[in-house]
Amino acid sequence: MSMGSVTLGVDDSLLESVARCLTLENLRALGQVQLEGDAKARLELLAQKANEGQLSPPEAREYDRFIELGDILATLRLKAERQLAGSPHPA
Repeated sequence: MSMGSVTLGVDDSLLESVARCLTLENLRALGQVQLEGDAKARLELLAQKANEGQLSPPEAREYDRFIELGDILATLRLKAERQLAGSPHPA
């Protein structure tokens, strides 16, 4: 098993554990999470620079991290939705 596979397994396991803690109300709130203010402006700037091929190495790492965090939140939400859909009682 490669290191990437191990990391993915650990990440997936942690997200599954967190997803089990979420109620329907938490899930709805998670769906409303978004960047605001300076963070949103920074992401938009980085996205524009990425599209133009103008990111410096530190900016590329920062932009990648924004994308990773978005993916983590989306995965967590999907896992929670699946768990709540299989729940016999409304959360």
